[in-house]
Order: sequence, then C-alpha cells, then structure tokens
Amino acid sequence: MTTEIIKLKGTLATWLTLIYPLGTVFLVSLLWISTRNNKNITTDQFISNMSNTAAFFLPFFIVLMISVACNTEHKSAMMKHILSLPVPRPLIYLGKFTGIMVFIAIAFVLILIFTYSSLLLCGILFPGMGIGNSFNHLMLFRGLLSAFIGAAFIYSFQYWLGMRLRNLTLPVAIGSALIILPIAVMIIMGITGLITNKDNFTKIITYNPYSYPYSAAFNFVKSTDVKIFSTTSLVFITLSVIGLVLGVIEFNRRDAT
Repeated sequence: MTTEIIKLKGTLATWLTLIYPLGTVFLVSLLWISTRNNKNITTDQFISNMSNTAAFFLPFFIVLMISVACNTEHKSAMMKHILSLPVPRPLIYLGKFTGIMVFIAIAFVLILIFTYSSLLLCGILFPGMGIGNSFNHLMLFRGLLSAFIGAAFIYSFQYWLGMRLRNLTLPVAIGSALIILPIAVMIIMGITGLITNKDNFTKIITYNPYSYPYSAAFNFVKSTDVKIFSTTSLVFITLSVIGLVLGVIEFNRRDAT
C-alpha cells in the first residue's frame, strides 16, 4: 500500500484528489454567496447543496481516479514486471487497491475541510452566512458519507476494469457511460410519457450502482432522511466485496506475458 501511495504521489491522481473537493466546494460556495440576500436562506440548504453536488461528481471522480492510477502501470509497461515478481499476486492486487482507496478517503476529508473553510470565509466577508449555532454538522457528515459508501461497487469494478484493460480511454468511457446512461434513459422515458410518476424516476438511478451515489439528489427527500447504510448500499457493498475477491482470483491466474 505504501509503495502505491508513493507511486501515485505527484501524478494526475493526486491532482484529481485535490480538484474534486475543491471544485465541489467552490461551486456550492458561489451559489451560497449569490443567495446571501435571501431572507429564507438556511445552512441546511447549503448542506443539502453540498451533499448533492459532491455526490453527483463523485462517480466521475472515482472513475477518473482509479483509471488514471491503474494506467500508471500499463503506460510504463510495469504490469509484466509486477506479474513476474516473487510476491503473492493477491497482495499486489489488494495493495494497489488499498493505496487508491487512501486517496479517495483523503478526498472525503478534504471536502469537509474545504467546506468549513468556505463557511468561515463567508462568515468573515458576509456576516450572518457563517457556521453559526444552527449548523447541522451531523447532517453534512451523513450526506457525504452516504454518497461515498453508496459508491462501494464502483470501487472494485472500476478497479478491475482499470487493471484488466490496457489503456486509459476505455475504462473511463465505460465508467462514464454507466454514470450518464440512467439519466439519459430517465429523460427519454419521461419525454415519451413512459414514466409519469416521480417515484419511478428514482428507481432507474437507484438500481444502477454507478448512479446510486447521487440518487438522493433525485429522491425529493430532505438530506436528513438519507441513510448511510441503506438496504441498497449494503447490497452494493456485498457485491463490491465479491467483485474484489473475483478480481483477486482473476489477477492471480493472469498470464505474465
């Protein structure tokens, strides 16, 4: 794991880990500042916007992050060398996966840090827009954590794609298609009148593991109603573990040539 962290340090993967949380907080902060004169504005709206925006961009970040990290081995022709090392292959596979997950965990922490920094700055520049006594810290943490946990299946499956396919374009294209396709289908079915009940709109997004992390934004419910470990999340976590195990088995049997 340590080797993988050192290997990814200073690469595009590091920049993505910084750009994703910084860009998310920046966009929401701009919206927050633009509505500063609204008398009905509340910090709960800020938290909801932050959670939904972070959740929407999360699958794209994961797809790019993992694909870039895996491609570092392919573009430097290191995969053959790695497969020929006298080291148990399951350790190599899991070690690289763990190293990538460390960067994703850092992105989660950075979102929290940047969020509070933004609120502090807004409080200084625009009194009354800061954290205040009514800020729901648990609501922010739950909203972000539920999205990262909801993306469980993407971690293992996208990692397998990245380690299996020998280029950057194809894993990113497959991952992006899986993220966007449910929204496209939902829009088309809505336009054609095949879906009229708003509850049916969410099912298309919720049942797809690549769009599930941001499904709460389409659920028409308050962020406080979002569960960290919902039934669907537990299902995707289970599938993720199974996918990781199958990935280890496949990697262990892979031909070094």
